[in-house]
Amino acid sequence: MEKSEKIARILQKKYGIGKVDVAIVVGSGLYDGLPELKNKKVVDYEELGMAKSRVKGHNASFVFGEYAGKNIVLVSRLHYYERGDIDKVKLPLRVVSRLGTKTVILLTSSGALNKSFNVCDIMLIKDHINMSGVNPLVAIDNLSFTNMVNCYDEEYRAKLKEVAKLYKIDIKEGVFCQMSGPSYETVAEIEMLSRMGGDSVSMSTAHDCIIARYLDMKVLGISIIVNIPGDGHNKVTHAEVLENASKISIKLKKLLEGFLSQDL
Repeated sequence: MEKSEKIARILQKKYGIGKVDVAIVVGSGLYDGLPELKNKKVVDYEELGMAKSRVKGHNASFVFGEYAGKNIVLVSRLHYYERGDIDKVKLPLRVVSRLGTKTVILLTSSGALNKSFNVCDIMLIKDHINMSGVNPLVAIDNLSFTNMVNCYDEEYRAKLKEVAKLYKIDIKEGVFCQMSGPSYETVAEIEMLSRMGGDSVSMSTAHDCIIARYLDMKVLGISIIVNIPGDGHNKVTHAEVLENASKISIKLKKLLEGFLSQDL
C-alpha cells in the first residue's frame, strides 16, 4: 500500500476524518491570517510517520475543521531544501487528495521582484516560473505529462478579486518564482528573475502547484510580500519574514473567509 493511502486510512479510522473539501497550504508565519475553524482536530505529522518541518513558523501538522459549510484542512508545508527529498514535499497533498480534496489554496511568504511592490502587499499568483531545479513529477509512479496552462485557476482568481473589491483590499496580480533555497537570492538572481517576468519569489509553492495539478486539484495561489531583497544592501532574515507576515493577517483572513464562503 502506498504511504499516502496508509496515512489517509489512519486519519479516517483513528481520527474520524471524512471528506475534505479544501486544503490550505500555509506559508511561513501566516497562521494568524487563517479562518477560525470550528470543531478542530489537530494531527501532528510525527503521529503519522511524516517528516516534521525544521523551519520556524510551520506547525508540522494537519488541522482539520469546518468553515462556511465546508470541511477544511490546514496543511503545514514541507520544503525541498529541508531534506532534499521531494517525496516528503509531495506527501501532504497526496494524503489530502485521498481524502477527496479538489481545491487547494497555496499561501507563501515571498520577496518582491516587482519594484512597484511594497512590504505587506498581497499578490494573487497568476502563473509561476519553477527555478528550483526540481520537478516533483520526475519518476512519479503514474507518469503524466501534466498540463500547467491555467494552473492557478482563472475562475478562483476572479472570485478572490471580487472579495478584495468587496472589502476594499488592494491586491496585486503577478508571476511567482520558486528558487530552491535555503540561501536567499543574490542580487544577480533577483535581476535575472525580474527580467524573466517574475514579480515575487520564495523557496516553495511551485512544487505544491505542480503536484496539485497532477492530482487534478484546482489551485488558488496567494503570495504575501514580506521583504524587498533586491538592492544589494538589505540583509534579509527569516525573523523579518515572520514579523512582516504577521502584519498582513487581518487582510488575509478577510480574503480567505470571503473566498471560502462562495461556491467552489
